[in-house]
Amino acid sequence: MARGGRRELFRACSTFGRKYFEVIITAAYKFCPVLLGMGAMFLLLLRQDVLAGRSRTPYDVGRVWEPRLFAEGIISTQDDEAGGTFNPDGNEFYFVKFTQYTTFPRMGLICVSRFRNGALSQPEVVPFSGRDLDFPPKISPDGKTMYFSSFRPAPGKADRAFRIWAVDRAGDGWGEPRLLPDTVNLEKSANFAPSVTRDGTLYFTSTREGGKPHIYRSRFVNGSYVEPEKLGPEINSEFNESDPYISPDERVLIFASSGNNLGEPDRPETLHGGGVLYSRADLYISTNIDGKWSHARHLGSNVNSAADEGSPSLTPDGKYLFFSSERSPFTVPTAHSLKYDEIEAMLHSTLNGHGNIFFISSDVLDLPDARVRK
Repeated sequence: MARGGRRELFRACSTFGRKYFEVIITAAYKFCPVLLGMGAMFLLLLRQDVLAGRSRTPYDVGRVWEPRLFAEGIISTQDDEAGGTFNPDGNEFYFVKFTQYTTFPRMGLICVSRFRNGALSQPEVVPFSGRDLDFPPKISPDGKTMYFSSFRPAPGKADRAFRIWAVDRAGDGWGEPRLLPDTVNLEKSANFAPSVTRDGTLYFTSTREGGKPHIYRSRFVNGSYVEPEKLGPEINSEFNESDPYISPDERVLIFASSGNNLGEPDRPETLHGGGVLYSRADLYISTNIDGKWSHARHLGSNVNSAADEGSPSLTPDGKYLFFSSERSPFTVPTAHSLKYDEIEAMLHSTLNGHGNIFFISSDVLDLPDARVRK
């Protein structure tokens, strides 16, 4: 090609390129706000997704080395709360709120709070509760069944007693409770505080032998509960044992134990405060090694207090222990003479001696496997 022809070609290409560049600049100038807006929206959605990933459950707050109130003002309040268990996804928390009077039976309401948009919802009473004395529930590892005990009337039973019930999941809610069979709910005894393994084995508290509460186990075989067996001396003692939590793989058992009557001895490791020594429970743990339970170990002052502890439960990921406690700043005698405004402030605080729900990292339990729930 002659030099002049190349020059014309270059000129034509240059003109085309300049016009094309002008079109690009004009389009970018015109649509830049739109593109910037879309970019900002993308970054916002990405940030929200990341934050949601960091806060998928209301308890995943890093390591908690000493007992911490759970959801103060929403779950743990000035009222009397107990229990605490999550569904397998960790976004529903179930507990009980008790009425504060001393006549029997008082009321216990099973409540649920849902974790949505990074916050726990205001608790509401589940539809099948709210009329009688219901106790803290446990949910099966697959999330399909809730187990709880209640003093409510039972079909075909003339008397009221503490009995164990089950209710199946129905959509986003729950169906109608059904009474577990007499194999579990033995007549003329109190049966309460159920907890279930992945294979359906039921751990619970019963007074069927001698009137004292101890921990029993009933296997679920061919669709039926077999005759319950009382756990051995590694778990049950001459005192009172109750509130068992059993891990899904049946490797970890956490329970409460207390003395017998006012003024009588407790287990030697029980923590005591001042005043008259009435029966107050502490938490213990045992591990299943080759089918045998280890001697129950007191969880010490890093979990227990001089007040009453109970209703232990591990979170679905096994990272945290939840439990109830009536701990408070009250001591007997007081460190100094209280003023009226001091006692008013203490009585109207969350730590006023009524039950609250606490949690702590399971690291302090020295578990054989940090993910016992899975």
